[in-house]
Amino acid sequence: MAFEPRSLSLVNSVPYGTAGNRVDFFHHATPDAVATVIAAGYFNASRTKLRVNSVIESLCVADGVGDRISMIVTAAPQVTGNVTVAINTDASGA
Repeated sequence: MAFEPRSLSLVNSVPYGTAGNRVDFFHHATPDAVATVIAAGYFNASRTKLRVNSVIESLCVADGVGDRISMIVTAAPQVTGNVTVAINTDASGA
């Protein structure tokens, strides 16, 4: 299924450091499988909302079974190229 931009909602922006740095936190829900959601280019339709290090909490409900994943945006080109994400693990790498 194709990504629906309205399913990605900005929850909060948190400043850090200097020079206007911030981290944006998003919620996302979809009937797509995790493998589809983490594929390069899935979030391209929202490229102008996303930036490197944005955090996306997603509930993927494929075949009626929910799976929650936390992702971090690793690339967010504003014009061409794919938005890419990585599944975010905790600090211990578990």
